[in-house]
Amino acid sequence: MSSNTIKNAVHGDISVGTVLVWTKRYTEQDLRDFHALRGTAVDPLPEELPYLLVLAPLTKLGGDLDYLSQKMDWTVSRPVRRNEEITAELEVTRLEPTEGMTKIAFDARVRCGDDVVITGRSKGFIVSA
Repeated sequence: MSSNTIKNAVHGDISVGTVLVWTKRYTEQDLRDFHALRGTAVDPLPEELPYLLVLAPLTKLGGDLDYLSQKMDWTVSRPVRRNEEITAELEVTRLEPTEGMTKIAFDARVRCGDDVVITGRSKGFIVSA
C-alpha cells in the first residue's frame, strides 16, 4: 500500500482513481416513509423522487468513509422517477494522507441506466482514528 492509499472497512484500499459505487431502487414504501418522516404524507405518491433521495446514495458512500465535506457542487440534468435504479459513483480525484486526517476530493455522478442525472464535485477530509 503506497502512502497515497488509505484502507477502508467497506471499500478496501482507496487511492486516486478509485471509484466507489452503490446502487439503490426506492420502493413506494420507501417514499411513503420519507414523506411520513417529513410530516408531508401524500396520496397519490409523486412520480418523481425528491432531490434529497436522489443525492442520498452519494452521501451513503461518503458515510462509508466517515467523510466530512467542506464543499459540494451539484448539477442536475433531469428528475428521477420512482422505481428507477440509481447508481451513485464517487471517483477519488485527490488523496493526501497527513497526520490526523486525509484530505480527499471526488468527482460524483448519479446514473439511471445510461443517463447521468447528477454530476458534481466534493472536497473535504476523513479524520484518522
